[in-house]
Amino acid sequence: MSGRRSALMAGLLLCGGAQADEDWLGGFALASQEATRLQATPLNVDNFLAIPEKKTTLAGLLEGRFHDLTWRARFETWRSDVDGRHSGSSGTLQELNRVFQLTPAVTLSLGKRLYALDPSFVNQPLGFLQKRTDLSDPLDELGQSEGLPMAVLGWTGSQASLTAIYSKDAARHADGYNRGVEQSIVRLGYEFEQLSVSMLLRRASGESNGIGATLSGAMGEHLSWYGSAYGARDTRRATAGLTYTLPDLPKLQLEYAYDGRGMSDGEYAGWLALIDRNQSLPLPDIARKGLQAQAAQVLTSQGARQRYVSVTLAQTLGDWELGGGVYAGRDDHSTVWHGTADYRYSPRTTLMLSVLRQTGDARSERGLSPLSSRLAFRVRRLF
Repeated sequence: MSGRRSALMAGLLLCGGAQADEDWLGGFALASQEATRLQATPLNVDNFLAIPEKKTTLAGLLEGRFHDLTWRARFETWRSDVDGRHSGSSGTLQELNRVFQLTPAVTLSLGKRLYALDPSFVNQPLGFLQKRTDLSDPLDELGQSEGLPMAVLGWTGSQASLTAIYSKDAARHADGYNRGVEQSIVRLGYEFEQLSVSMLLRRASGESNGIGATLSGAMGEHLSWYGSAYGARDTRRATAGLTYTLPDLPKLQLEYAYDGRGMSDGEYAGWLALIDRNQSLPLPDIARKGLQAQAAQVLTSQGARQRYVSVTLAQTLGDWELGGGVYAGRDDHSTVWHGTADYRYSPRTTLMLSVLRQTGDARSERGLSPLSSRLAFRVRRLF
């Protein structure tokens, strides 16, 4: 299973009364209604990107463990207001993995899975085998994490660990992040009393060889911190964060990230010039819209620039789970505001409300994004 367990996963295990080494079967059914507000931008004239403003989704997730085999599959059907794409359905085998216990200290894992190398919350410099964080669902409570095919050979001692990983994802999955990549990673970790340290070497198709490291630890009972960094000949990126928790007060999480893959001020100015040039080209209207839609592909949830700050708060109040925060770009001061409110109606039924809003100057990355805001109401039923 993924190294980062969501609250949903813990709930499934608790509901089933299963221990980590027992066979189990679980899942959920999910009904979702989303309303999206688009904003006027040259990157999505007449909604050329076909972003639904209203969307209804019914989804189901099944997962389980049988001896040393774990699996997870998700199915969904949806209906939207987009012309020509009113409805559809899909099914994905998100995980199918077998673990072999070669010796008491050595394991071999084969199959499709996620593998967390980075302790960071939003931006993971070492997120080569993880799902890219979605600010509207950072803990993946909707069950949209899909693994990558990989082989993992690991040795674990009393404090030290050594892991060798090989992953080759299908080229059709390429997303410019970690999909569609063939990569090999060797990781060395060491656990001190209140400090975890790891270093890794990575070789990937089409990329320079790189080296990375993580640090995480705790100071007392209420403060924990983490940091990670990765460097290769053509890129540098790093994240540092902390989590502060006090009884009866919201949990506070702060994170600062730098990503050298993002656009510098000069590169961003060139991108803006490209948008302006596309607008003035003597082309058919549909061709111009297509060029602008291509330019919009660099705008991701985590941002297309280099420096970001994340501040999040989370609080439990009775049967309510409340969370929210802001993700701010330091390069152009545009922001993403996000919040969730989950109400536990019964031990197996949760009502979920989420909202996301982007703000920024007209020429900032959030100001140019086709998405202005999104409101979603969901009902999730565990079984």
